[in-house]
Amino acid sequence: MKKEKDIENFSEKMKAKGWREISRSEAPQPKRVKGPYEAKSRITIFLDADIVSYYKELAENSGSGYQTLINQSLREVVDGLTESSDIKQEILQDKNFLHELKEALAIDL
Repeated sequence: MKKEKDIENFSEKMKAKGWREISRSEAPQPKRVKGPYEAKSRITIFLDADIVSYYKELAENSGSGYQTLINQSLREVVDGLTESSDIKQEILQDKNFLHELKEALAIDL
């Protein structure tokens, strides 16, 4: 946990660099940009440097932007999770499969 002194020192350093404190209402709001799926949100995140380097290198080779490639990778993960959930539900509703599984495991359900 940060001590008050550390926070004060940080604030003084920021002020010395020309930063100023603003209220939450003064802070810029994220802009929404329309994309192929739905509206996009502008955000700021911290990623490991090697991850960013990897996607920037991929971007150079593919002609796409690195942020676009990161978004595509995240989209694949999210879509995969949804598909996985759909498959699980399908299996749970397939009585023939469940019967075969029961016999294969030789257990009573």
